[in-house]
Amino acid sequence: MKLDFSKPIEIAEDIFWVGYVVPNDPFQCHAYVIRNKDESILIDPGSMIVFPVVLEKIYKVVNLRDIKYIIMHHQDPDITGCYSTLESIMPHRDDRRVVTHWRTQALLKHYAWKTPFYLIDKHDWKLKAGDRELEFIFTPYAHFPGAFCTLDKKTKTLFSSDIFGAISDKFKFYADKSKEYLEGVFLFHKHYMPSRAILNYALREIEKAKPKLIAPQHGSIIKEELIDYVISKLKDLDCGLFLLEENESDVFILDKADNILKRFFEDALVNITFEKILENLFKYIQSEIPSLEKLVVVAKFPEAKEKLIFEAGKDGVTKKICDKEVLFENYKKLFSLEKDGNKIGEIYIFADKLDEKQEKFLNVLFKKISSPMAISLKKNLDYLLLEKTKNELYEKAVKDNLTGLYNRNYLWGYLKNKIEEHKHNPYPLSLAIIDIDHFKKINDTYGHLVGDEALKEVAQVIKESLPPSFVVARYGGEEFIVVMPFTDLDKAYEYIENVRKKIESRKFTSKNINITISAGVAEYKDGWSMKDFIFEADKKVYEAKRSGRNRVIK
Repeated sequence: MKLDFSKPIEIAEDIFWVGYVVPNDPFQCHAYVIRNKDESILIDPGSMIVFPVVLEKIYKVVNLRDIKYIIMHHQDPDITGCYSTLESIMPHRDDRRVVTHWRTQALLKHYAWKTPFYLIDKHDWKLKAGDRELEFIFTPYAHFPGAFCTLDKKTKTLFSSDIFGAISDKFKFYADKSKEYLEGVFLFHKHYMPSRAILNYALREIEKAKPKLIAPQHGSIIKEELIDYVISKLKDLDCGLFLLEENESDVFILDKADNILKRFFEDALVNITFEKILENLFKYIQSEIPSLEKLVVVAKFPEAKEKLIFEAGKDGVTKKICDKEVLFENYKKLFSLEKDGNKIGEIYIFADKLDEKQEKFLNVLFKKISSPMAISLKKNLDYLLLEKTKNELYEKAVKDNLTGLYNRNYLWGYLKNKIEEHKHNPYPLSLAIIDIDHFKKINDTYGHLVGDEALKEVAQVIKESLPPSFVVARYGGEEFIVVMPFTDLDKAYEYIENVRKKIESRKFTSKNINITISAGVAEYKDGWSMKDFIFEADKKVYEAKRSGRNRVIK
């Protein structure tokens, strides 16, 4: 039966794949949902690249309010990248928890999420969610110190995180015995697992759990009849540090390269940034080649013409973006940084001089680290793209499409926070409601397109006439709300009166329409709710309208 990847796919009882098959991406990431009434579980929600599609599929399985647990098997952005945005749109629950290991939590806390953590190592490696029980299997260093897997005891489905992952140009939802599938699994584990001993320890722990289905974060889902077969193949896999250059017989060169390789992979395994990896690499190489002056990495910026340039020297790493052709002179060596045959960037070696042994040493070293460096570089480039996408999605989520002002959802959260701040640290806090006079007449006379144009222009005048510290939101229709922190009633009145005068004095839209506003201003009083605050300003608006419009009442 052909699977429809545009919809959630039930892989076991009440367990759904809600991932996204990214076109032309050999590194597919999967998210899963365990539907469990109001204690439903979301597993490895994913990055911002897949978030819109994953979110749509989650909605088809469960209500966001019903998600009580979010399992994060590790801290990488392909699992955690979307959660800041997801958290901001999920209905609040005091009992919602991010489920993870303490080593992961030590990194995830830097996202400053509001959701508390449920640490599996502090709860006997178990989680009880209604009639569903999860058991956690510790698989340290596969691929990072706090790695673990999750077993759903009801269906014996194992969510295996990076273990059993695969990298392949051809996506397979379910694993098979094909050479193509196994090569993808081997390629993944060679890159991500530090040693055969560590991988075998993890596999033995998984075998003890006797899973009937394996759902990895990457690669293909493994049915019961293939589990023993795939495990047996992985047990024989050489992974971790690649074998050193077979054509080089100088043991001193190999020893120097091996020492740097170990430190380089230690850096990569602790998930430090590309800049730090490059900075450390410069220091490691300079310890063997004192004449080394700098390392320069050049890469194409994601989906743009600009080049991203990293320069590592004795004073650390600098980064800049250049939109011109990058040309260098006097470099001694140039190495291509490639991932799976695709060129990600180049690294230039600048040194006063290099002897024959130093050149051989660099050749051996970069033959082994060019691919992992390319992976780290690509992650850095992808992260920049993710941040750009995240910011764009956030802007869409909090801004009104027509006026570009903040929308109601953002306004409620912002105003609530300001009122809470006022309770703990009282300061003047004022609010104004602005209403365009006789706006229906504009629509009836000139049509809704001209009405929309008028709304946008009025919104722009309001925003430009006020300090950037004020929040201006579209309240609805032709009404706007202005929140004015550290501003008393009289000063707030002056600001809004200035807005009124500016609007009254100019023409709007291509039709040269005269527009006026009526506004009400209120200053927050202790004990008021947010509703009380808005109602007080709203009363002043009606007073302004009743008394003739085109005025501000405080």
